[in-house]
Amino acid sequence: MDRETTGAVPCCPLCGSRETDTAFTDAGCELRVCAECDLFFVHPYPGSGRQHQMVHAGEYSDIEILDCARRYQGERLYYERHFPTIARECEGARSLLDVGCGTGHLLEKFSTRPGLHCAGIELNSQAAQFARRVSGCDVYETPFEEFRRGRQFDVITMINVLSHIPSFDDMFCSLRAALRPGGKVILRTSEMSARVSRWNQFHWGIPDDLHFLGLRTLHFLCSKYGFAITRQIRVPFEEELFLLSRWRQVGRSPFVNSIKSAGAHIPGILPALKWFYTATLGKRIFISFIVLTPMENTGVVK
Repeated sequence: MDRETTGAVPCCPLCGSRETDTAFTDAGCELRVCAECDLFFVHPYPGSGRQHQMVHAGEYSDIEILDCARRYQGERLYYERHFPTIARECEGARSLLDVGCGTGHLLEKFSTRPGLHCAGIELNSQAAQFARRVSGCDVYETPFEEFRRGRQFDVITMINVLSHIPSFDDMFCSLRAALRPGGKVILRTSEMSARVSRWNQFHWGIPDDLHFLGLRTLHFLCSKYGFAITRQIRVPFEEELFLLSRWRQVGRSPFVNSIKSAGAHIPGILPALKWFYTATLGKRIFISFIVLTPMENTGVVK
């Protein structure tokens, strides 16, 4: 049923438990945490149809939607930091699907590799058109939960995408359909401890981000959907938060952009901010690089 979860006791969109509590509120939106699977999720939680409509139309509450040129420059800065780690996991692959490919810079980097077939999925029409132009790859404007193309891929990348896909059941069903036996799913996403604070980020981006993994959620996901964790690297958020290249990266919040612009030009400010953040709020959010592989003969458990 495609509806928002409402009611006095919101249930977890992953495990269905009603043992949930409020973590904090930001931008008028409540973020709750599940005691059973540790998932953090927004309330009310949108149905898939509503979420996909918002992405197509560029509706993200009061968050500014970047034009494609600025978004592409942000992707270039991002992959300067992270492409080598992703590329090592893709050695020997002959096909790659980038889910939520944005303006296509990751596809562009991989498209130069001989013998590697690359394709992407991007729901925003303008970004999808931009990605086709810069990468020369097929980019589909189909929700991943509905993606069925009759071929399977050696690698499926989901870079900062997991938190935007509303249906876990449908997502993992599509992963199994699109991934060849022995293939890899590469994720970059955030994981949060129970001590997380509203002040760990200036702007959380909810309800654009629908959910965040708790420190126990990944193991719950793998157990439920039949995947194995073959690599997991957790880096404290503050290790990336105060990198100069990140502060040069334009985001969707004008307020945060103004702070980042100032911080990037004041000598010594970023090390000082990092020290203060680590001392007061550190090691509550982690940026995680995760590689999953499907366990054989295991179906999706509803």
